[in-house]
Amino acid sequence: MPKILCIGDIHLSDRPPSSCTDDYLEDLFVILEHTVDKVRELDVDAVVWSGDVFHYKQPSRTSHGTVQRAIEIIQSYPVPLYIVPGNHDMLHDRFDSIAVSQPLGVLFKTGAILLDGWDTENSLPIYGVPWKQEWSDETVINSLADFSSSEGLVIAHAPLYPKGKELEWENYPVDKWAEAMGDKGYCFYGHVHDSHGIYRQSGVTFCNLGAITRGSLHESELKRKIQISLWDSENGFTEIDVPHKPADQVFRLMEKREVQETQARLNDFLATIDQTSINITSTESVMEHIRTLNLGTEVEKLIEELLSNA
Repeated sequence: MPKILCIGDIHLSDRPPSSCTDDYLEDLFVILEHTVDKVRELDVDAVVWSGDVFHYKQPSRTSHGTVQRAIEIIQSYPVPLYIVPGNHDMLHDRFDSIAVSQPLGVLFKTGAILLDGWDTENSLPIYGVPWKQEWSDETVINSLADFSSSEGLVIAHAPLYPKGKELEWENYPVDKWAEAMGDKGYCFYGHVHDSHGIYRQSGVTFCNLGAITRGSLHESELKRKIQISLWDSENGFTEIDVPHKPADQVFRLMEKREVQETQARLNDFLATIDQTSINITSTESVMEHIRTLNLGTEVEKLIEELLSNA
């Protein structure tokens, strides 16, 4: 009975998101190194990354050093690594761009295995559905046609959401996805960074434990644990915690609060403009009035800069 370790979106990037500390990339590689440890600890047969390995689609924005470190992780796994490409791994959602211009294409030439359909390398019961240019009934049915008459684990990079959590701008209904799978089996999916947990729909057990990256400063990201999933056909999905830094060491929380407070004070000032008559003879005369409002040094500097550039 094969055991598969499933890992969500990674988003390797030389430049950290604006809300994250400068250790963003190093933190991601540390987490990936922990997944190597989990492979040995759990005695799994294979690892699958569910897409968006790299953040930027432009090759020039991902350094050779970052690609080389990703290769080192792949070669550290004592078992095969499969990757199901995501939308960030291809240019203009074109699958053929992976081999031509994308960093992910290099990983496939250095040990990683492309999972698109059934595994043909080791005959494991895993089936890949990469990101599509269009998510329609036709593309989904065609993508899952070879799976629907069999059983096993589907690994997808797709806009799937549990009932009640769908987004207006992107969503393919999980009940239709389950129907295309033959209303049976298991599906682990990437693309969605928040954790959906493990849930069942129309005979299919779905699992999304969120991305291993934490690039967006949302409330859910401050509380979410970094988890990966262990799968086998007898027990289904099992949540596995991965060691990681607490949110206050990942995000620039203090800077974010200062920006929010500055914006709030500026909004308060703007709200008083309609109620105040100021003798505008010079920028300094306006600033004299503003200083009486005790908005704080940062807001005063911002207003003075705006006035000077007006």
